[in-house]
Amino acid sequence: MQDFQFYSPTRFVFGRGKENEVGEILSQAGATKVMLCHYGEGADYEKPIIERVVASLEKAGLAYVDFAGIQANPSADRSQEGVEIARSEGVDWMLPVGGGSVIDTAKYIAVGYYYEGDMWEDLYAGNGKVEKALPVCTINTLPGTGSEGSNSSVMGKGVLKRSLNDDMIRPKIAIMDPELAFTLPPFQTASAAVDIMAHAHERYFTITDDNFLTDGLGEAVIKTVIKYLPIALEDPTNYEARAQLHWASVLAHNDSCGVGRGFVDGTVHGIESEIGGMYHSAHGAGCACVTPAWMSYVWSEHPSRFVRYFEKVWGVENDPFDQEGMIKEGIKRIKDFYVSVGIPVHYGELGVKEEDIPTLASTVRRGPDGMAGHFKKLSTEDIINIYALMK
Repeated sequence: MQDFQFYSPTRFVFGRGKENEVGEILSQAGATKVMLCHYGEGADYEKPIIERVVASLEKAGLAYVDFAGIQANPSADRSQEGVEIARSEGVDWMLPVGGGSVIDTAKYIAVGYYYEGDMWEDLYAGNGKVEKALPVCTINTLPGTGSEGSNSSVMGKGVLKRSLNDDMIRPKIAIMDPELAFTLPPFQTASAAVDIMAHAHERYFTITDDNFLTDGLGEAVIKTVIKYLPIALEDPTNYEARAQLHWASVLAHNDSCGVGRGFVDGTVHGIESEIGGMYHSAHGAGCACVTPAWMSYVWSEHPSRFVRYFEKVWGVENDPFDQEGMIKEGIKRIKDFYVSVGIPVHYGELGVKEEDIPTLASTVRRGPDGMAGHFKKLSTEDIINIYALMK
C-alpha cells in the first residue's frame, strides 16, 4: 500500500424523509440564504420533492433563490449564469436537489462565486487551483454519480466535457433518502448503477501491489450493484435495494476504494466524456459501452488483476492453464449483465457515428506525457482500437 492522504469532510444524513429536515440542518450549519438548484420543467417526478424542501426551508426561516433548468450533461455556460445570480442575491449555501448534473452545477457555482478568472479555461482545464468555495448541501435523487461525496464536478462546453477535481468542492452535508429514487425510470436507475461500477473499476484496476483491504471494498461495491440493481428494477419501491445502491455510490467515488493504490485510471470515464459531450448520451450507459472494450484491450498488461476480479466478483472459475479464456468469459458476463438491465454495449446505441471516432479519440484528456490512462498508456490509435471493440 502506498502513502496517501484521505479527506472526506461530508456529513451524511441518511434515511427516510430526511429531506424534510433540510431547513433545520442548514440553519444549524449557519446558512441564511441558499440557492436551490434543480432540473425544473420536464422533471415532473421532482415537483413533490422540491415542494417538501421549500416547505422545510420556509419553516426554518431560511431565504432561498430558485435556480432551475439544469440539464443532463450540464454546461459551463448555464452554470456561469448561476454564478451571476448567486453573487447578485448574496447566497451563502448551495442546495442542489437532483442527480449528478445538478450537484456538479452547484459545485461550479460554489467555486465561481469567488473566482474572478475564467472557470472553464482555468479550473476545468486543470490550470488553476480552487482557493475558496461556498459550502454545498446535497439532496441526492439519483444514486450513481457519487458527486454527493466526491471532490469532482464534471462540466461541458460545446462538444467537450472536463472535470474539476479539488477537495474544496466536496459537499459539507449530503442528505440521502433512498425513497426519492422510487420514481426514477428504469433506464436512469440502471445507467446510474452502472456508473457506480465504473467508479469502482477505475480504482480497482491499478498496478500497486498488496491492496487486500481496498480490493475487498471495491469488490463488495460492485457485487452490491450486481445483486441489488435487478431487484430495484423489478420492484422500484424496494427500500433496501435503493438504500444499498445509494451507499455503494458514495463508497465508489469518495475514494474509500482508492486510497493507497496510486493513480486512479480514469480512461473509461475519459473516453465516455467525449461521447457524452458530442451526443449528450447517458453517462452511465456510455461507461457500460466502453468498459468491456477497454478491458479486452488492456487485460494482457496485468492479467492477475483481471483473474482476481472475475473470480471474486463474477464467479468465473480460475483456470491457471487458460487465463485468457477465463478473462474473456468474465468480460462476456459483464456485457450480458449490462444487456440484462437494459444498458447498451455498442457505440451505435449511443448515437456514435463512425466518422466522428478519430475526433472523439483525439480529444480524450491526456497526462503530461501525451498519453491517456495509467493501467495501460493509450495513444489516439489505441483509443480508436478500443472503439473498434465497441462496434
